[in-house]
Amino acid sequence: MESDPKNKKRYSPPVLTELTPEQAKNLVVDRKNCNAEEAAEFLKSLRRKPNQEEQNKQSLNPPEDQKRKRSA
Repeated sequence: MESDPKNKKRYSPPVLTELTPEQAKNLVVDRKNCNAEEAAEFLKSLRRKPNQEEQNKQSLNPPEDQKRKRSA
């Protein structure tokens, strides 16, 4: 039972589709079992840049050099 080369399907890589913001929110609501407001907040957190989060952490925590100043 060898397959005929003419009947073989060609490989096609998976396709990435873009969702509208409303479609993305509905997808999150369905998958995470949350309300629309929580889904919107979750999607907003995904769009944040990593550098922005690092800057927020640095502003809350002073650098190590400033923490350990020696008193004379």
